[in-house]
Amino acid sequence: MIHFLREITSGKRRFPRQQTRQVIRDVVWQVGLVLLLIESVFVAEKLLSGLLVELLAVSASFGKSLFLMAALMPEVFELALPAALLIAVYRVALGMREDREFLVLSSAGIPPYGLVRLILKIGLGAQVIALLVSGLVEPLSRFAFREVMFVAQYSALAGGTITKTRLIDTRVGTVWASPRSDEPENPRLFVRQEPQAGQERIVVANGARLTDPDRAGRVSLLLFDFSVDDFVVPPASLVPAGRPVRPMSAPVSSLRGQSTSQSMVINDVIALDPRGRDVAELTTIELFWSAGTDRAHLLALGKRLGRSLLCLLAPLIALIALSWTTRANQAFILPLACAGLMATEIIGTAALGTLAGTGLVPTLVLLVIFAATLTLALSGIAASRSSAIARPGLGRS
Repeated sequence: MIHFLREITSGKRRFPRQQTRQVIRDVVWQVGLVLLLIESVFVAEKLLSGLLVELLAVSASFGKSLFLMAALMPEVFELALPAALLIAVYRVALGMREDREFLVLSSAGIPPYGLVRLILKIGLGAQVIALLVSGLVEPLSRFAFREVMFVAQYSALAGGTITKTRLIDTRVGTVWASPRSDEPENPRLFVRQEPQAGQERIVVANGARLTDPDRAGRVSLLLFDFSVDDFVVPPASLVPAGRPVRPMSAPVSSLRGQSTSQSMVINDVIALDPRGRDVAELTTIELFWSAGTDRAHLLALGKRLGRSLLCLLAPLIALIALSWTTRANQAFILPLACAGLMATEIIGTAALGTLAGTGLVPTLVLLVIFAATLTLALSGIAASRSSAIARPGLGRS
């Protein structure tokens, strides 16, 4: 194995440029196709699980809908890229093996383990891409998704484009908005508030409208044909045993009117927390500066770095799987290799949970040592099975 590792790290007997370009081109092409498939399934699942209903409810434009779907794609990229890379390298190398290309190269004095050196370079490039996407593109796209959704929801309330009854949890209470067929620009509102402990306020309006925010970020909520009823929750001592504590059936105060206006901060209507409240919206650089004092940030940083390392391991796992591929097991060897890649991610994530308690520097050092050890071990295994990689095993004529 030491001999094979020396051959991998040496600059001798490299793959010919023509074959190198062919391998890189075919791998990139197939990675793109697999990524497109995985991302499409992911976005479709998000649409079916509620996003499509939300977009239709607020009558979001076609452009905003496309942007929101595109903003979802980086969320699964860091896990989809290693799997796509494994599948692409396996398929490309399998095709070369069965076409006897490795045998031709071997006869020219270029053994198949030269492929190990090439795919390590491909894996390293994929790792850099994964770090850029997960460390910069994904955090910004997550916030952009919330921001565009916030604008769409607010525009629906302010512009009266609500097409179906919607439940909205705001800081001023729980709001149900229902469209009106006679006046679609003024939807009906039902609001439940708890102004103080032991009190409940119900606001019903036959029409409502929000004004655009001013420079201070304040908006006006206009209510038409409205009623406001205040209820009091009786003390628990006055409620018979076994019965739930509920507000009194008769309001303690009521207010009716044709129109009124209430000024409020826009975040009281629909909240838009600043970027960074969620760890997933922090970039890798931001996580690095805060990971020394925040264990949650250190764990998130470790996960991003660890998942990027899967891009380095995936091509090696593909070659090892290829070396065992025969006519008898070709149906399940690739799924087994993908399962091994996912198992590595799960085990690594669990280990990071333990390492995060040791601090930033020890965690990063141990992560590098573990990644280097695993990469060298897989490279040695792939190199030692170079003859099995080169030998056709599907029995093609």
